[in-house]
Amino acid sequence: MKKIISSFDELTNVQLYDLLKLRQDVFIIEQNCIYPDIDGYDKKASHLLIYEHDELAAYSRIFAPDIKYNAETSIGRIIVSPKKRGGSLGKTLIEKSINYCITKYPKSDIRIEAQAKLKNYYSKFGFIGDSDVYLVDGIDHVQMVYKAKN
Repeated sequence: MKKIISSFDELTNVQLYDLLKLRQDVFIIEQNCIYPDIDGYDKKASHLLIYEHDELAAYSRIFAPDIKYNAETSIGRIIVSPKKRGGSLGKTLIEKSINYCITKYPKSDIRIEAQAKLKNYYSKFGFIGDSDVYLVDGIDHVQMVYKAKN
C-alpha cells in the first residue's frame, strides 16, 4: 500500500487522471448523479491517494481552514474503489485524512458533508452530526464536525 499526499501542482498526470476517473466512476456513474465534479476546488486542496498494486484504491481531498468552511478544515470526496470495498481501506483513508488535518492544522475543527446514510459510520471516527438532513444533487446529506482537541 502506497499513500501519497500532494498539492494539486504536485500531482502527476497519472495521479490526476486516476483520481478524476475514480470520482467519476463512483460519484457520477455508480450513484447516477449528474453534477460538476470538477468544481474549482481541486487546485486549493491537498489530495490523499492510496494505491494498491499501482491502482488507485482510495482517495480524499483535504482543505485548509477558511477554504470551504469558516475557520475549519474539511475532508471531502471520500471514496474507496468499488473493487476494494469490504475491507479496512475506508477506515485507513479516514484515519489518514483526520491525522493529516490534526498534524497540519491542530487547532482547527474538521468538517465533512456526509451522505446521511453514512452518519453512523463517520461517528465511529469522532464526527458529530450538527445539521438537519438536506439534499445535495438528489442525495441526503448531513454536516458533521470533528472537534479539535485543544
